[in-house]
Amino acid sequence: MQVRGVDFVGVAVPDMAKAQAFYRDTLGLTPSSEGEAWAEYDAGNVTVSLYRDESAVAGDPSQRNATLALAVADIAGAVEELRRSGAKVLQEVEEYPPCYMAVVSDPFGNSVMLHQRKDGTVG
Repeated sequence: MQVRGVDFVGVAVPDMAKAQAFYRDTLGLTPSSEGEAWAEYDAGNVTVSLYRDESAVAGDPSQRNATLALAVADIAGAVEELRRSGAKVLQEVEEYPPCYMAVVSDPFGNSVMLHQRKDGTVG
């Protein structure tokens, strides 16, 4: 088997309307389809797919099944913008040899990582 790439990352959410508002309005991802049980958002080089799963309990780490790492051009600015929008910041910007990272939470406790590579590349 040869893996060619990642087509999408799936995130289980118990409340689709609330999830859609966060990923579309707060994070600013462009919807390619939205429905009652499934939604997809264009995140540049990968699709973020939300799927309704009432067993995905908010705040229960054992129910979290994905961490998204979204590439941003200005990580400090992105964190401040999300904070002003009411997003919960779980980890402030930290520097690592190749990059900067911060983490926010969606309304159900799923981590959403913000990532900025020092060399400016994405993907």
